[in-house]
Amino acid sequence: MSAQKIVRIRPFAAADHDVWSGMWSAYLAFYETALPPETTADTWARFLRPAPGHIGLIAEGEGRPIGFAHALLHPGTWSPKPVCYLEDLFVREEARGAGAGRALIGALAERGRAEGWLRLYWQTDTGNKTARALYDKLAKSRNWVRYDLEL
Repeated sequence: MSAQKIVRIRPFAAADHDVWSGMWSAYLAFYETALPPETTADTWARFLRPAPGHIGLIAEGEGRPIGFAHALLHPGTWSPKPVCYLEDLFVREEARGAGAGRALIGALAERGRAEGWLRLYWQTDTGNKTARALYDKLAKSRNWVRYDLEL
């Protein structure tokens, strides 16, 4: 699949549930995690409604969904402008390298510029070389260390 085959980036639609669910399962498997079915159902519902601040996008290529992005728009303390956290980005393995990830990030950035966001930010595992090859072309990596306190 070539980058020219990416036909569009669009918001989630109810009809995307099954294909999103399959991609979501593959995304969770990549990160070696599993979630209870009710958590997955709640996640889908929040992006479909959409809940305030939740942005769900589908990348379509060759007439079918090939990737998704989940983003959360929230206030920050360093500016009155909102910031957007790209929490999840996934592209089907057979479609990687064709521009879907770049297009999903680009669509969020375009929306952010139009709506006056301060920034778009994301993170990935240090060993995720495929994603980092793209991210290093699009944004500046910071030398921050992330800590997670599970509650």
